[in-house]
Amino acid sequence: MNTKSLNLLVLFLFLGIYFILDYLFFAPLQSMIINYVQSRFLGHVLTYSISLVPLLLGAMLLKPKGQNEFLEKFGLKGNFLQGLSFGIIATLPMFLGYAFVFTLNRKIDPNTLLINSVSSGFFEEMIFRAYFFGLVFRYTRLGFIPSILATSLLFALLHLYQSQDLGELVLIFGMTFFGSILFSWSYAEWKFNLWIPVTLHVLMNSAWMIFDVSDNAAGNVWSNFFRFLTIIVAIIMTIVHSRKSNGGLQIERKNLWLKD
Repeated sequence: MNTKSLNLLVLFLFLGIYFILDYLFFAPLQSMIINYVQSRFLGHVLTYSISLVPLLLGAMLLKPKGQNEFLEKFGLKGNFLQGLSFGIIATLPMFLGYAFVFTLNRKIDPNTLLINSVSSGFFEEMIFRAYFFGLVFRYTRLGFIPSILATSLLFALLHLYQSQDLGELVLIFGMTFFGSILFSWSYAEWKFNLWIPVTLHVLMNSAWMIFDVSDNAAGNVWSNFFRFLTIIVAIIMTIVHSRKSNGGLQIERKNLWLKD
């Protein structure tokens, strides 16, 4: 078995181990930690940090090995300020639009806001963008399309808990599926700087929660209009950056399906 095939096997094996352990132990472990630290947000962060151990082990087994292995493989060596400025500019349409159309959500508490925006946004990007998409795309022969489809399908399915209505479920699946594609594509085009999708994800979630927009990811006409504007801004910024800094887009025909 060649190196890239072995890498693919390792990545999926440890991803499977992660989801099994997450299903069995995440909720009771989180409850125990929250009782100990007396903070729902801190408990959520600590539980997620512990749950990532299988993915960290899987990433460490990939070949070839290099310096600053962990930070580089998970995109954490990227420029944080670059990611922050990208996220702020891209989400301006959502924050400004929602401030004009909707009222502030006065029911939300700080712990819920921090958990569902900062903590969930960061750890979901670590799992789905850095590990599931990024490492599969970078360390195996699979190209952008098979890497992105597997990641986005699972990412969307895991967000279907938000509703029982069939119409809303279809919208939630579509929004999260294509949102995952945007996060992954921008991650690749910004030279695997994880802070790009992290800040975009966190700030989009924050805008959705700070204002009384919707109870789930489906949204309504106005919420999706401003979300669509944010997506357009993010795409334009990414294309301009790639053409100026990289000499063109990184995702192209030769790496869409399989790589040499």
